[in-house]
Amino acid sequence: MLSRIKNSVVNRGNRFVGRLRGTMPPHSQIGFDHEDAQKYEFEHNRQTIKEHFPRVYADVEKEKAAGGLWQSANDQWFRGDVELFNSWAEHVRNRKCLEIGSGPFGHIAPCYWMKDRVIIEPLIDQYRNAQLELTGKTFFTADIKCYASPAEQIIPELIGKVDGFITCRNALDHCEDPMTILLNLADYAAPGCWFLLWTDIWHLAGLDAGHHNITKSQRAMDAYLTGLGFEILKKGEKIRDAAEYVEYGVIARKRQAS
Repeated sequence: MLSRIKNSVVNRGNRFVGRLRGTMPPHSQIGFDHEDAQKYEFEHNRQTIKEHFPRVYADVEKEKAAGGLWQSANDQWFRGDVELFNSWAEHVRNRKCLEIGSGPFGHIAPCYWMKDRVIIEPLIDQYRNAQLELTGKTFFTADIKCYASPAEQIIPELIGKVDGFITCRNALDHCEDPMTILLNLADYAAPGCWFLLWTDIWHLAGLDAGHHNITKSQRAMDAYLTGLGFEILKKGEKIRDAAEYVEYGVIARKRQAS
């Protein structure tokens, strides 16, 4: 049951969250507007918080009490590779970790065992307030450094400082300028930093107010990441309907300086 919750609710990459909301506007070919996208995102995620936050928060607390990590090798990135997952977990535990576009729950916020957590999410204050209003609890606690700003805006104090890992899941196609965000992430990543990326890169059925096309080419994404200094270690699991989406997911690592 816990695995299903993680994969269906916390993992914003799955279709479940969008279908669950029940109010997604029909697909249409429209221009991308950042303000409209933010309104779209918050309205849908506010309902997700209302329906699922109390249960997910309780499950995270139970996992924490048992000394669990919340994350596991059985996810869309590691795909059962326990050795690779353990290597990642050992590396990130005492280093700075960054998430871009966490949404209402996120990947690193429940990971109490990570020493230094940072989140960049324009709507994080609204998500925190919605959680506190509902239960008096929140995932976005004071020990997590939070930036309520668009990821396109470079944060100078993070440049070269993220030595643990960066994760960005189901966020790039919700942003105005995905390629600039990837460039910023490469600047934040210190040599040896891991990168867990998953995103829809093309919406074959058309776009709505909250989404943006990036490219139809997974090969182009590989080339861009490689050019930014990352070595791709593993391709992620396919979780989308191939008739509706072109998706892209990888585990990568910032190359050591030569």
